[in-house]
Amino acid sequence: MIVKWTEELTVKNEKLDAEHQKWIQILNNFYEGLRDNKPKESLLELIQEMYDYTKYHFASEEEYMKSVNYPRLAEHQEKHRYFEGRIKEFYDRINDGKLVVSLEVTNFLKTWLINHIKGEDQQYSAHKG
Repeated sequence: MIVKWTEELTVKNEKLDAEHQKWIQILNNFYEGLRDNKPKESLLELIQEMYDYTKYHFASEEEYMKSVNYPRLAEHQEKHRYFEGRIKEFYDRINDGKLVVSLEVTNFLKTWLINHIKGEDQQYSAHKG
């Protein structure tokens, strides 16, 4: 396990917290696949799952931010598009044999996810539409 859910990650919204927990589970599955030397195809499936879930979660989160008239929605969406792009880039580069799946990829995903939840997401959590 590379990331463990703790209460300091809560955004005080049950649905979004559950989605963040699922996202962390996907990241942990990816890390365990890497650690267990799963074949490239398995790791690509895990990255695809992360990409698909990221798109789902970001749409859900952005819908919530719209519903509370979060003033920094556009800025937050830019950060979401950046992360989606990075995951897609990792997938493409690994698939093309131009990037070896490594802890570097996992650490980027972990660091971005935790920093985003603690930094960006908790800001909309504090916003009272």
